[in-house]
Amino acid sequence: MNGGRPLGLRKTVQLMVILTILAWATQTLLSQWGYGATPAEAKETKEAKESFVPPADNGGGSKSGTATLEMRGEATVIGGDVKLKQICRWNAKDNAQFAPIADLVLVRLGADAPYRTLTVQELKQVLHDAGVSVSGINFSGAVSCTVDRTDVAVDEGKALQKWVTAREGPSNTNKLNLKDTPAKPQEVPALFPAEEAPAAQPAEGTEPAAPVRAAEGPFHTLRDILAEDLAQRLGLDAAQLQLQFNLRDDKVLSLAEPQFRFNVVPQRARALGPVNWQVEVVTDTGVQRVEVAAMAKAWQDQIVLTRPISAKQIIREEDVTQKRALVDKLDDEPLLAHHQVVGNQSARDLKPGAVFNAKMVEPVPLARTGQFVTVTLTTSNVSVKTVARAMESGSYGQTIKVKNEATKEIYEVILTGPQTAEMNGGAMHGDKASAKDAKVASARE
Repeated sequence: MNGGRPLGLRKTVQLMVILTILAWATQTLLSQWGYGATPAEAKETKEAKESFVPPADNGGGSKSGTATLEMRGEATVIGGDVKLKQICRWNAKDNAQFAPIADLVLVRLGADAPYRTLTVQELKQVLHDAGVSVSGINFSGAVSCTVDRTDVAVDEGKALQKWVTAREGPSNTNKLNLKDTPAKPQEVPALFPAEEAPAAQPAEGTEPAAPVRAAEGPFHTLRDILAEDLAQRLGLDAAQLQLQFNLRDDKVLSLAEPQFRFNVVPQRARALGPVNWQVEVVTDTGVQRVEVAAMAKAWQDQIVLTRPISAKQIIREEDVTQKRALVDKLDDEPLLAHHQVVGNQSARDLKPGAVFNAKMVEPVPLARTGQFVTVTLTTSNVSVKTVARAMESGSYGQTIKVKNEATKEIYEVILTGPQTAEMNGGAMHGDKASAKDAKVASARE
């Protein structure tokens, strides 16, 4: 190529650069063609992988990948439960995503507070706690909704002031992009006075009907009565329960006392999950039996571990976080509150995400067997201190036995701090309190 003469330095460098570029291009083409892609398609695939946009369809039926949930500016409800379907609306194409949570109770209104302003942030928090992914939901409409409970008789002057207070709550109801329409009041079935009729006897082998009554209020619907019945059987507050009934039972569940009377016979209502009742509806024409089924869940305040800890390690404030979750099963062990966890020690090795119950935590021992404990004895206006050896271990507030090495006396003391304890005048073994006090004083000397 060069007449048999050796290449110069410049020519050699240029040739090496050209060969390097050719080798890189060949390797790139081979890797692309090996997967059946052209260079243009490979570039598009790379850009798609690096995109942070969610997939085109997340199961909600929306082509944009997100379902739209519109919040109303005002809503009127009957009863204390404020549900998602009463303050929000959505398109029919997003029904598959929102229909299962349409009856989710967001807040509860009491008879003394029939007005409430619910903001978008509060709505997002409740949905998140219920296990709904809010990242796939596009929130529109008003930024807050003023909810009015119409079945409560209140003073007109006070009611107006309460409504204004609720309306001018944490945030205004300015619109985002859609015009809201006030929700229509729920329709209550026509109710007729019922004559006194004897309750029908339950079938042999079934549990007798329970005279269940809901919480105090203007009237008691069958929905409220069933919720109260399940709450009593599970030992929970009715406000913690989240019941999702079948749509076919809506008309029956809207029947209310005193126009109707109900005898409830639970068939399967001993735990969360699927539950059902046999209900006898007493009317002026007789007794009608219906079966009502529901899916029961409950809200729980949980203390969750955020970092791994080992056995016997002291649990600190930064190790835990508080979480509100909607669960479909109750633990056999009671859950612990924040003050019952922080400051105590772990009973075993725990991983992040563990929900604290009574078996996971144990108190920190303030005195161990063989350690010296400073004991304080207070009688009238005199306080005497001595030192004794612990005969057993104990934690805060526990009573343990200690032995005074000088007098060989055995005391029963109450631990109040690390290796410190207090003793009452009658806690020592002996005949007279004066003699006991003298022995303690002499031991100190």
